Amino acid sequence: MPTLPPIPMPETLFLRWLLSTNYVEVTMAAFVETGSYLKFSDRPRSKSKAILWPVLVHRVLYPEPRQPELNLFQRAVLGLIRAKCTRQDDIAALTGLHPELIALIIAQGISHGWLTTGADALTDEGHKLLDAEEDESSNLKAGFLIQDAISGDFWPRMVTRLEQIEPLDPQARFPEFSVERRTGHTFRPYLARSKKQNLPALDNEGLARAYRDYRKDFRASQQMDGLHSSSDSVRLQGIQRLDDSPEAARIVVWITGDDEGDELWSVRDPFGLREGAWWLEEPVRQLLDSDTKLRNFLAPLIGIPDAGALTNEEWLRELQKRTELDILIEYPWVEAQPDIKRYFARILKWRRRIESGLTWDSDLEAALGDCQKLLEVVMQWLIKTYPANVGQIPSAKKSNWSLNEGLLGALGIPSFTEDVIRILARQRLDDVIKSCRNPSSSLKALLFAAGMGALNDDQHPLKVLQDSDLQLMQLLDLADLRNQSSHGQSRFNKRRSKEITQDLVIEQMTYAKNFTECFKDWM
Repeated sequence: MPTLPPIPMPETLFLRWLLSTNYVEVTMAAFVETGSYLKFSDRPRSKSKAILWPVLVHRVLYPEPRQPELNLFQRAVLGLIRAKCTRQDDIAALTGLHPELIALIIAQGISHGWLTTGADALTDEGHKLLDAEEDESSNLKAGFLIQDAISGDFWPRMVTRLEQIEPLDPQARFPEFSVERRTGHTFRPYLARSKKQNLPALDNEGLARAYRDYRKDFRASQQMDGLHSSSDSVRLQGIQRLDDSPEAARIVVWITGDDEGDELWSVRDPFGLREGAWWLEEPVRQLLDSDTKLRNFLAPLIGIPDAGALTNEEWLRELQKRTELDILIEYPWVEAQPDIKRYFARILKWRRRIESGLTWDSDLEAALGDCQKLLEVVMQWLIKTYPANVGQIPSAKKSNWSLNEGLLGALGIPSFTEDVIRILARQRLDDVIKSCRNPSSSLKALLFAAGMGALNDDQHPLKVLQDSDLQLMQLLDLADLRNQSSHGQSRFNKRRSKEITQDLVIEQMTYAKNFTECFKDWM
């Protein structure tokens, strides 16, 4: 499609014309596949993947943004001189600028022909330039505004030409494109799905917001960021559509690994105006939450970190990214419980760290402690989600193992075997009742309290899950192991301690992870 010629008209006249024009309302549209594919920027040099993003393309009129000839300081000094304030001391007092900077701006004004030789007035050229800056004069251009068919938002980009690309096989369900014909390299983007049936119509507010953001990015790309004119507050009062309805298409959006930041991926600007597409970060994040296939598609961009090639801080940051990716792809259900997710992620990170061999004995003990903390948080979640009727629990000031065994046996929980009941019965009932109200006790007391919530509730997770699922004796062994590691060990202790090895810790981490997974259908 050829480039559309600009229509000369100052933006101020454009706004007045918009105010006096009657507009036809456009009904909501839906995205329909048309086989039209657009690509506005080259593939990044770093490792990348492409997404074919569904969009609607609107043909509109818009003022073409331009880079101002004068910066903020030059406009201020020339404006004051035009207002008959010519003394440099007065200009410095009014603007707060350094006298040497003012002298430099005045010298530039004289050399460029904007000021008279005496620097006491503007020349005709200076008046024209300052008027043009203040009026924000520009040409009206016929171009295209892009609407996101997933979020419904209007992208902050205006283009005058649609850069179409043709798939190698137009009939293919998943189109493949040539990167460069002479090399024979190809790429097959991921097709992002649009689930919205009715997308918002293009209105004045949508165009105004998109245009302002586009102009801001345009000027920032010209290294004028922070020196925008007051016209940033312009509010477009109407729009002129050149077509009755938008056309559906797909745009190539490149995704790379986020090597410098803390995110998993970086979304590149599809138009190459800026490095990143800030307006696509949240839509991509939401798409990843609901699309497992997309997570797997982008997973190769996050590699296993090489500890030898990175500093310790860099390696740990990359390890954290890999952990977040594992959760996103393999354990998305844990996202619903942030507290459980926090300790679940720690277990995954500890496992990678231990398997890398870069650990100390203190790391093994810390990993073991996080295993117990994960199980404690799962118990806390059970207690709060399925609260026990504390009034049904008999009060006992002293330990009564027989009473406790009777209570635990009456719950009818499959995983509460005789051995489990015998160990849990040693807990004080008062501690169990406190845990029901405020789950902050030991792991054994929390397990007892969680079990009390299953009384008269056949749908309670502990009533549904079997002993082969939960293997609570290993949970109780972990609780004892953690108690051992939290106390000093010496020849003065009568109790025989168990050596904490990498294999033992990995075994406990595997158990804690599998135990937590048992409850994913209830989270």
